[in-house]
Amino acid sequence: MFSYSVLERGQLSTLTVRRRQPASSLQTELLRMAIPVVASPNHEDRSDTRRNIKVAARRLFAERGLEAVTVREIVAAAGAKNGGSLNYYFKSKEGLILELINDIFIDLSQSWLDHLYELNSRGGPRSVRDIVEIIVRGHNSETISDPSPTMNRFIAAVLYIRRKELTEYLDQMNLLVYKHMMQKIVDILKDIPEPVMRQRLVFFSWYVVSVQAAYESWRASRKRSEVWTQPDPLLHLVDTATALLETGVPELTAPVARGAARRSPKARNRTMTAG
Repeated sequence: MFSYSVLERGQLSTLTVRRRQPASSLQTELLRMAIPVVASPNHEDRSDTRRNIKVAARRLFAERGLEAVTVREIVAAAGAKNGGSLNYYFKSKEGLILELINDIFIDLSQSWLDHLYELNSRGGPRSVRDIVEIIVRGHNSETISDPSPTMNRFIAAVLYIRRKELTEYLDQMNLLVYKHMMQKIVDILKDIPEPVMRQRLVFFSWYVVSVQAAYESWRASRKRSEVWTQPDPLLHLVDTATALLETGVPELTAPVARGAARRSPKARNRTMTAG
């Protein structure tokens, strides 16, 4: 099986036994354990200018991609009077992108954690679908401040253009909540060969991000489309993403997978985020 640096087995259930304490206290404890923030000295948004730059940048990146947007355009869209304000607060465009990633995955981890805590209090998760639904619904949770919306398209833009940097940065953030859910999927689907499961988790991440970004783009456009209304697109995404993970292993794939497992022992510890 995979060996992740995740919540120790039994740790989550041990914390659940203590759920008589207020939910906010328990969630704070879990969150502190799960999300070591890679923060800049100015991580808290102490000025309107700083907040406006982040909101404007995320919208522009979501609409046009990372490379097509300049520092000057971000500053102008934010209504900042000082042309050097982005560099003052974030050091560079790259620093701004990293902080936006950091902010999003803190919000996502909190949302995942809330859903996971609720499910765990009811004796779950019991199935792959339970976990997939947490991940998918977390991207559209009301607890995430994303009125534009822009979050999923921004993540997709980073994943498509800066996959390596994103993976490395998320490894630094050490997203234990996400890793814990990935490990649960692996444990439930223990009969699937390791290389096949590893590849499927990568496919799963790309699939969920891509569909969420397309759905978000439709929401932002406010156009009519039966594709995104009938049936419920998020419910259908949960169903198809679950099927991607659970489908049987074809006879032609299994021997190749077993050979890959013998050749690639180091791959077992990789975070299943972007491949």
